[in-house]
Amino acid sequence: MIADTTMVRTDAGTTPHPSVTALRAVGLLGPTELLRAEPVDLSRAHGVWAVHLPDGRRVVVKSGAFTPPTDGSTDSAQEGLGAELFVQRMARWCLPLQDAIPSPAAVDEEHGILVVEDLGAGHPASLALVSGTIGDEDAFFRLLGARVGAVHRATAGLPLPPARPPLVLHVLRAGEHADALGLAATTRDLIGFLRAQPALMAAAARLRTPAGRALVHHDLKWDNVAVAPGPSPVIVDWELAGAGDPAWDLGCLVAEHLLRDRSAAVGLPSPGRELVHGYGEAARISSRATGLFAERVALAAVLRLAQFALEVAERSEHGDEEQSHGLAGLAIGHQDHLSALTEELRSCLAR
Repeated sequence: MIADTTMVRTDAGTTPHPSVTALRAVGLLGPTELLRAEPVDLSRAHGVWAVHLPDGRRVVVKSGAFTPPTDGSTDSAQEGLGAELFVQRMARWCLPLQDAIPSPAAVDEEHGILVVEDLGAGHPASLALVSGTIGDEDAFFRLLGARVGAVHRATAGLPLPPARPPLVLHVLRAGEHADALGLAATTRDLIGFLRAQPALMAAAARLRTPAGRALVHHDLKWDNVAVAPGPSPVIVDWELAGAGDPAWDLGCLVAEHLLRDRSAAVGLPSPGRELVHGYGEAARISSRATGLFAERVALAAVLRLAQFALEVAERSEHGDEEQSHGLAGLAIGHQDHLSALTEELRSCLAR
């Protein structure tokens, strides 16, 4: 739900704003009621708005019935919201998942509407980390790791629809033609550079075959972790969710800590170690499987850094080309120290 925020009018012409239509459809707004304030538009692939209800509650409204004018695919928009609705359905019986996501105010799968609690200024964790409002970071990240690990354990082996594959695993594929991906020229150049790294290509090839299967978020990053009162972490934006490799989710979170502490050539900062400790305690990985899982998490963390580089390269027209190459160099640097990172992860996961 992170996007450029703009104010939109609810009273334009005779047609109600889409957020008003959605709220009326699920019974959170009366037939003649209007919102007290203008909703904040967070839309990307489908309609998303932050609104204040007349009763004072703040909610985020997502609607597949409204697709903003973009170059994206309507099918992808519907698929993304469908994944979020599926996760909400699972949360009705999966208590660990229920603990890990914001409380829903309304879920209407038939009409493609999801209304969830708006956590306000505490969302996302990336801003809370900058402002220092989290306080005890070790405790916060240990709980985050535990919540992700509990979801993976509770959903392991279930017959779930597959998650959409991460971008980096798609582009780092031998024989894939970067020109056919519709990416910017700077991104295609960066793909060529990454493909020239044999270790990264081998890591991508290895992670394309999952070693485990559970419900994965597939886009875990600080921008998709909200800070609820406590402070307590909850995970938002499950648009890429589905069956996948749990190592990818944990690797994405580890990558955020590696990115945050770029000065450390080897090793995780304390909150990162606590994150992995919490995950290990909740996921209860067997001692026999811990080493292999730790290695896959390390590979996923490296590839996530490479994906960050690709995402920044897509914005290179705004002066981010140097930053994208710096991120690519960071990924390669951690790949060079992969055995040390794997051992540290194994130690943190061991029970």
